[in-house]
Amino acid sequence: MSNTLSDFALRHLAKIVESSDDAIVSKDLNGVIQSWNAAAERMFGYTAEEAIGKSIRMIIPADRQGEEDFILVQLRAGRAVQGYETVRQRKDGSLIPISLTVSPLRDTNGAIIGASKTARDISERKQGDLAARRLAALIESSDDAIVSKDLNGIVTSWNRAAERMFGYAASEIIGRSIRTIIPDDLQTEEDMVLGRIRAGVSVEHYETRRRRRDGSEILISLTVSPIIDETGTVVGASKIARDVTDRARLRALAAEQAMVSQKLSEVGSLVASSLDRSTVVQKVTEAATALTGAEFGAFFSNVHDPRTGDAYRLHTLSGAPKERFARLPHPRVTALLAPTFHGQGIVRLDDVTRDPRYGQNPPYHGMPEGHLPVRSYLAVPVTGASGDVLGGLFFGHSRPGVFTAIHEQLATGVAGWASLALENARLYTEAREADRLKDEFLAVLSHELRTPLNAIVGYARLLRGNMLSGEKAARGLETLERNAAALTQIVEDVLDVSRIISGKIRLDVQPVEVPLVVHNAVATVQPAADAKAVRLQTIIDRRVGPVSGDPDRLQQVVWNLLANAVKFTPKHGRVQVRVERVNSHIDIVVSDTGVGIRPEFLPHVFERFRQADAGTTRRTGGLGLGLSIVRHIIEMHGGSVQAASDGEGKGATFRVRLPSMIVQPQDVREPREHPRTEKLAPLTGLGDLSGVRVLAVDDEEDALGLLRVVLETAGAEVVTMASPSEALTRVGSIAPDVLVVDLGMPEMDGFGFISEIRRADDASIRDIPAAALTAFARSDDRTRALKSGFEMHLSKPVDPGELVASVATLVRRSPKRR
Repeated sequence: MSNTLSDFALRHLAKIVESSDDAIVSKDLNGVIQSWNAAAERMFGYTAEEAIGKSIRMIIPADRQGEEDFILVQLRAGRAVQGYETVRQRKDGSLIPISLTVSPLRDTNGAIIGASKTARDISERKQGDLAARRLAALIESSDDAIVSKDLNGIVTSWNRAAERMFGYAASEIIGRSIRTIIPDDLQTEEDMVLGRIRAGVSVEHYETRRRRRDGSEILISLTVSPIIDETGTVVGASKIARDVTDRARLRALAAEQAMVSQKLSEVGSLVASSLDRSTVVQKVTEAATALTGAEFGAFFSNVHDPRTGDAYRLHTLSGAPKERFARLPHPRVTALLAPTFHGQGIVRLDDVTRDPRYGQNPPYHGMPEGHLPVRSYLAVPVTGASGDVLGGLFFGHSRPGVFTAIHEQLATGVAGWASLALENARLYTEAREADRLKDEFLAVLSHELRTPLNAIVGYARLLRGNMLSGEKAARGLETLERNAAALTQIVEDVLDVSRIISGKIRLDVQPVEVPLVVHNAVATVQPAADAKAVRLQTIIDRRVGPVSGDPDRLQQVVWNLLANAVKFTPKHGRVQVRVERVNSHIDIVVSDTGVGIRPEFLPHVFERFRQADAGTTRRTGGLGLGLSIVRHIIEMHGGSVQAASDGEGKGATFRVRLPSMIVQPQDVREPREHPRTEKLAPLTGLGDLSGVRVLAVDDEEDALGLLRVVLETAGAEVVTMASPSEALTRVGSIAPDVLVVDLGMPEMDGFGFISEIRRADDASIRDIPAAALTAFARSDDRTRALKSGFEMHLSKPVDPGELVASVATLVRRSPKRR
């Protein structure tokens, strides 16, 4: 056979080279490319025409040029380079990992004339290796246990997380059965898992228990997948185990919380169904007893008895008849019960009989005879919105260790609902009581207003019809004046209450001689006492010094107390007023032998609108405001007022206590005389308003008529108008010296009217002095009237003499009169 290849063999070899998936290149000993197959074109991007005749170094990265020198040295020495892994550069500049095999080429004489190079693209292998390394790193760094086993359950791999989770080192467990970590009662799970794996079916997120090396158990979520070889045959399984102990605990806790919320919501709906206190508390006690699993539960309400100290009354009981407690004493603030009744916190005991506080309060050393058997004990305080303790919920069971933290939470939630329900019930009761008192007050007010109005209307019609003459006419006029004064006093009382509520009552503070105030008040009520043959006695302590206060308001207080005493004392009774010094205080004591005060009403005697006898059959009049006003005025003076009575028919005593002045005022030559609240003297004359022109504006015809009569009687020229708009139009032509304007009118009120007057361009109109005569008598109304442009504010009803004097004063201020 010839030593040279035949043409057929050469063509066959060329075909193999061209069809190879590996790049096959030949080069001379200078590295110049001699041949370049199709695979080389695909691998490096150069065509054969571009590569042949060029140096092989064109595909070698700059940082790897030394490799070519090394390969050429090996070739010249006749040594091949096999499986050399390196990187080459494509035409587009990208790099490609290759496995390089270089063999020397010899001529017919055996001399080395070049080399053949076979390059294989190992990108996928490199990527596979990288992926494998990454996968291995992930497995080792995973927080989940990743384990593999064969189809017999023998462990073949065991990562670090598995070591931490189950306590076995890889060297201890690999080669052993996975059943080592499966609890005895769950061994059948492994049969089920292997059965599914052999069938090529995965097991996903299966929650179960596994046993650690120390014998403890953990909850895991298990995912098992089949391992399949190149032929598609299942050869084993990979298992991922995640510790879900905390998650399971949190899930259980969430479920418990959801259950708690649901139960408390049910309790909320339950207690919202009623506003009756007893019904609400009974429902709460029964619901809480059921939720806590107690054999019995009870609610004890806080009751303060000033005679016996704190006491706690059994309000409701669940799980046992009330008769079981009927003969037992009320609970006391013992060491065990104090935290609950004082609102200091929750008490939960697995066994109350083992608590050091148990049975340490004589006369009982343990459970009182007949008491329900208690071992497990749970007590929760029920506090109101203001923090005061309304009572306590108590739960018991005859077995120890029954109540858990969840029961404690449930009981606390129920106590919150109980607090809300009790507050709602209290507010509802108070609202109903306030509504009742309001209706009662309106009825009383209607009665008190209509009574004097009845006399006023009756006598007015008789006098207008000339049906009374002489002494009867004089008595009728006196009745009219007296009842008008009564109506004025009613209005003043209502206004005083309004000022008190709004905090706008004012005091004119100065040194006040209390005996003088008392004498003036006694003089005012003396006629009423004489009419009933009531003996009015005054006792003054000579050591009494002055107090700091408002003489008018203090006289109002004493007058009110004396008037009440006379009103509620029957004929031939006795009323005594004493003024005495007690240490650093001055006491004013008003006592009577009258009808007295019922014990149940005594705590409410100073409340607004409260009257012990408020029905249609009541024996005395009044609005029930006087004593409320008294208390507020005295408290504004830094004092106090108290009421005492031994009961109905046994009289009453009111004690006002005021602080004495620390520094005595200097003596003055002329003794000061405090104003008196006495009956007005008969009107004998009016001032002179001759030559004075008055414009009166009021929408009420009767009010205008009275103004005209009074002012014309005093000699004034009076123009009256019912329309403020018309008055503004004609004021220039009328040219009044004084304006008298009502504040409350339709279309335009008095404030708007005076505002237009004060903005007038004509100074003779703009500067007309004006008085506001109105039924709006609050201090705010007076202040607003003066700020809006009026010089005076006169409250209805106004005394005719005061009206004339006020107009005369305004005339002197008029620019036309200067």
